[in-house]
Amino acid sequence: MAKPEDTVKLIIGKELKIRFKSLCVQSETDMSSIAKELIAAWCDEQEQKLAAQKNK
Repeated sequence: MAKPEDTVKLIIGKELKIRFKSLCVQSETDMSSIAKELIAAWCDEQEQKLAAQKNK
């Protein structure tokens, strides 16, 4: 049976990682939750773009 979640390894600059972690702590949230939201939003945008291209 497949796990409902999986891992994504991300390579980013140290400064960006520190900023991201700091802002997540200040927002009382975890980095994974924010990353999931951002990735889901990006996927939605890309799917809409692809659908619009197919309708041309």
